[in-house]
Amino acid sequence: MPVAVKKQPLESVDKNHQNYFDMVNFFLNGDVSVQEKERKASYFLKKEIQNLNYNSNDFPADVSKIHDWILKNNKLQCAEYQAYLERRNSGAGREYFKNVGQAFEFLIKVAPVKQVDGSWLFSITHYWNDPVFRDLIQIYLEELGLGLAKSNHVCLFNDLIINLGLEHFVLDLEDEYYHQAAIQLALAYAPPEFIPEIIGFNLAYEQLPLHLLITNYELQELGIDSKYFNLHITIDNIDNGHANLSIKAFEKIYSKFNDKRSFIEKMKAGFALSDKGLSSRQIIKNLNLDTLVIKILKRKALVGNVIHNDKCTFNNKTINSWLASPESVEEFVDVLIDKKWIRLGRNPEESRFWKLISQEDGKMFGVFTATEKQIIYDWIAGESAPDADLNAHRIQLEHEDQTDFMFSFLSDGELEDIQHQIYETGNLAMKINKLLPYLAPHAHHHETGLWCTQRFADYLFPFLSNQKFTH
Repeated sequence: MPVAVKKQPLESVDKNHQNYFDMVNFFLNGDVSVQEKERKASYFLKKEIQNLNYNSNDFPADVSKIHDWILKNNKLQCAEYQAYLERRNSGAGREYFKNVGQAFEFLIKVAPVKQVDGSWLFSITHYWNDPVFRDLIQIYLEELGLGLAKSNHVCLFNDLIINLGLEHFVLDLEDEYYHQAAIQLALAYAPPEFIPEIIGFNLAYEQLPLHLLITNYELQELGIDSKYFNLHITIDNIDNGHANLSIKAFEKIYSKFNDKRSFIEKMKAGFALSDKGLSSRQIIKNLNLDTLVIKILKRKALVGNVIHNDKCTFNNKTINSWLASPESVEEFVDVLIDKKWIRLGRNPEESRFWKLISQEDGKMFGVFTATEKQIIYDWIAGESAPDADLNAHRIQLEHEDQTDFMFSFLSDGELEDIQHQIYETGNLAMKINKLLPYLAPHAHHHETGLWCTQRFADYLFPFLSNQKFTH
């Protein structure tokens, strides 16, 4: 059973609601009560809505035109993607990720949002016995892969990050990358008054953006498993996918509200909330491996500042001295570039530093992980390296399917306990209410959550059960 949050963490979040990382951890803490999360969500969302910028929101004034407006936008994105493909087929290079390292940087920086994918709809599951919300609940269950790890969006993304060796980079991200994730989690625990905002947010998020299409294409081209991104292209389609379900849900719920004008204004606010924080487009535009490499080297400096000998000096300082303070690492890199130990924009094999970390007889061989070396290699090579050269140094990692081995040997009996409760309970409402807590953003992608999601889908959407084998 969840327990009330300790007073100190809650107060710290209240005092500094701009600390988005703490906010995300607050909502993902399974020991915090739902009541405390709901209170925090209401407070946080009201603050966010007060500061909304509606200038970029071209939401149609006429409600009857929303479907056509979304369809028009969908066709525009597809047309722009076709233009992109024509450029590529004519010999133009990649437009998002010049190399594998940049793709890694993108995946790291979007991770906080991807790791709470679909969470904004969790609060809607509490209205499971009202038919008007069924379309939104179906969307949420499909975001959760209907309880299958191979289709659960968070499982897929976490699996990708782990297989690529990027998980510890995510922990080192600046607070701004957690802004949009905090909003989505706040919506996950929003009280009923925020239903119109959730509807608007969902409408915005279920659209087909150009950046998703190009990202999927270029990740595949770079040899990175793109199933997570491809799944969003297929499942969010305007014909019978989540985009279509989102419109149907809006129409049904809108018809039930007495104050139509207020509903639309609140829905527009929810739509605008999807633009807060750093978007994928902004992240792609500002990719910069310099910063990522400096982070890697600063982390290595913490253990490397006492193990180098004093024979090698740069500008009259030993390597140990250069590494003694993380603040001096960046200057040290500039010195290595100046002394030609690192030759940016050239074949990394021409750089003495690269040889030291990559060759088996190099004095720093084994210090850097394969992922770190990939990033450093691409940083040195820059945009001048041909794909053939990059291919030779690409990390070869198989993206493993979790489905066949999703089992915890350190289980505390949680799954067995909920299974026993469900099988012993004859009343459907009681079954559903026992399952609901395990569909929460912090729980659904774990072993117990996956099982509970399957049962929830079986009880409410029997026709979806057949999709588990084709989803």
